[in-house]
Amino acid sequence: YQAIDIDTIVSKVMRGLARPTGGMINDGIRGFSADMEKRLPFDLEASRKLLADAGYPAGFEITMQCPNDRYANDSEICQAVAANLARVNVKVRLQTESKATYFPRALKRELSFFMLGWSPAGFDAHHLLFTVLASPAGAQGQWNFGAYSNPQLDDLTNRIQVETNEAQRNRLIKEALTLHANDVGHIPLHQQMVTWGAKSNVDAYQRADGFMLFKWVKFKK
Repeated sequence: YQAIDIDTIVSKVMRGLARPTGGMINDGIRGFSADMEKRLPFDLEASRKLLADAGYPAGFEITMQCPNDRYANDSEICQAVAANLARVNVKVRLQTESKATYFPRALKRELSFFMLGWSPAGFDAHHLLFTVLASPAGAQGQWNFGAYSNPQLDDLTNRIQVETNEAQRNRLIKEALTLHANDVGHIPLHQQMVTWGAKSNVDAYQRADGFMLFKWVKFKK
């Protein structure tokens, strides 16, 4: 995490069209808390110390799988991450492929170190918690490709599903996301911006989750 120079990735790879974040949801999602946005600092020496403390003073090798046609600049981001990690002697064998083969393999847990982006359905944090962060068990944790597991988070996710008091529900969401952040269950990078263009004779409504429905597009003569 701390070996990744996210500011340079955002400025050079994303050309400014992304926002670095330490959180798993943004401010358009129910349950968002601004204090969850803070990232761990970019610090190569801290990263090297953590590797040494974990028993890898000379680093290690790992394969990283990424899609090359799903997210904005996805393969380029992964190349940049691989270059960053090389600076702390984590040697990354990068493999990129089409989303058509990448996600079926990911759902079978055939990946080791991977890229994933997520926009919660219904714009609610519970969808992320249940689908991506909770322990894999049937539909729960189906997209938790790294099999991250924290029983406390699982319990909070179940409570959030049935809690009707909004203030209490938001507190439970924050508690669950704080657990995940402290565990570093995933390594957050950035939130990509929605970019699009249209001719002057086209009226279009762009949804915040990146989807554009043709039924909301009008052409003028």
